[in-house]
Amino acid sequence: MNNPRNGTALNHRGTKATCVSKSWKSLIADNFFIKKHLKRTQNDPEFSKKRVLINIADIAPRTQPGSTIKSCSLTLKSIFEDPNVNTTEIEYPSKNESHSDWIVGSCNGLVCITIRENTVLLLNPTLRVSKRLPDIGFKKRRGYTVYGFGFDASVDDYKVVGVFCYPGIVKVYSLRANCWRRIQDFPFEVFSNEAGKHVDGTLNWAVFSGQDGDFSIVSLDLAQETYKEVTQPCYGDRVDERTLGVLDGYLCVLCSYRKLYAEVWVMKEYGKRESWTKLVSIPYLPYERSEMFLTPVSVSKSGEILLRYGVNILLYNPKKNMFRIPMFPYDVISYISQAEVYEESLVSPTAVNQHR
Repeated sequence: MNNPRNGTALNHRGTKATCVSKSWKSLIADNFFIKKHLKRTQNDPEFSKKRVLINIADIAPRTQPGSTIKSCSLTLKSIFEDPNVNTTEIEYPSKNESHSDWIVGSCNGLVCITIRENTVLLLNPTLRVSKRLPDIGFKKRRGYTVYGFGFDASVDDYKVVGVFCYPGIVKVYSLRANCWRRIQDFPFEVFSNEAGKHVDGTLNWAVFSGQDGDFSIVSLDLAQETYKEVTQPCYGDRVDERTLGVLDGYLCVLCSYRKLYAEVWVMKEYGKRESWTKLVSIPYLPYERSEMFLTPVSVSKSGEILLRYGVNILLYNPKKNMFRIPMFPYDVISYISQAEVYEESLVSPTAVNQHR
């Protein structure tokens, strides 16, 4: 044990390990490597690097009124291929201090979360790194705030948009500048708890428009900071509910027809009305028509679609006209309030040099 050669060898190995560790840290912090890794992840046809972040509200016993939020992560591949799904709980600052944690959206591996509406976090669940944004500065008054999160490729910057309703005051946060600034007010009334959907450098909201409060879609271009109404497909008659979402990178709308069936429409080329395509028609479960189909989450290579249904998530196979429910290891009676797909990436919300 006291042999100098052994001591030298141990020191040498220790030094080598330190050098490898420093080299690895330098590599994964390199902007070119981060973008190359992200592109490979996004192009993975097996969904092995894509995960679903879900908000699970655990209903407490009567002796403990209220509920708590669990943010759990699971691989998209396991949902489609394994009937029993294991979840990994996600930790972040201020978690469970309130019952109002809300997933705003995800982009390139970063997830935006709000806590008590005015506290905003950017989180990379893969790196377990988070950043709390400066206070948005909306004074306490009647109304509510909705958010959107996306990427502005023109300046290589991640942006969070906050819309205070009413009267439609809008502020944009830049990760590069690390500050909020006010832009042109929002021109319509946004649905409450409706986060902006990020597609091709735009954020899209479902809004009320016209005297009758019709369902419309309004987009904010993150580069130009201009608003535009997005044309919709011809849904036909008897539509009683519509929800806006993003399905595998495409803007989508789920339409419910008198709770008899629902249709999923996707915009194959953003901004082109003629590119709207009806992806699938889904029958309602005859014994649970009190529940509503909500936004779809993802589609497998075989065409099986994952979507939220009431307080759960389920899979529908249009070829077999068959439903199945993934089995989660719940410890208590729970319901799923949100489901958001994100990619495993090396993009850090705290590394400013990555965004220049």
